[in-house]
Amino acid sequence: MRFIVVSAMAASLMFGTNLVALAEEATDFGSELTSDVGSLANEAKSEMQAQPEQMGEDFKAQQEETKSEMKTKREKMKSEMKGKRDQMKSEMKGKREALKAKKHEMKKAAKAKKAKARKHAKDATESLEPVAH
Repeated sequence: MRFIVVSAMAASLMFGTNLVALAEEATDFGSELTSDVGSLANEAKSEMQAQPEQMGEDFKAQQEETKSEMKTKREKMKSEMKGKRDQMKSEMKGKREALKAKKHEMKKAAKAKKAKARKHAKDATESLEPVAH
C-alpha cells in the first residue's frame, strides 16, 4: 500500500509540476500574444492616423487636377468660340460686300437706263418738232 501511496504522490507531483510548467508556458505565450497584438494595434493606429492625411492629400490633388482640367476645357471652348465668331464675321463681311457690289451694279444699270430713256425722249421730241426749211 505504501508503494501505491508513494507512486500516487510521485505521480501527483509530476502532474503538478507539469501543470505549473504548462501554466507558466501558457502565461509566457499569453504575454507574447499580448505584446504582438499590441504592436499590431500600434501599427494599425499609425496607419489609421496616416490614412486621413493621405486621403486629404489625395482629395486636394484630385481637386487641383479637376480645376486644371476645367480651366483647360474653358480655354479650349473660348478659343473655339472666338474662331467661330471670327468665321461668322468674315462670312458676314463677304455677304455685305457682295450686297454692296450688287447695289452698285443695280445703280449703274438704273443710271444707264435713265440715260438711254433721256436719249430716246430727246430723239422723240426732236422728231416731233416741225422741220423749219
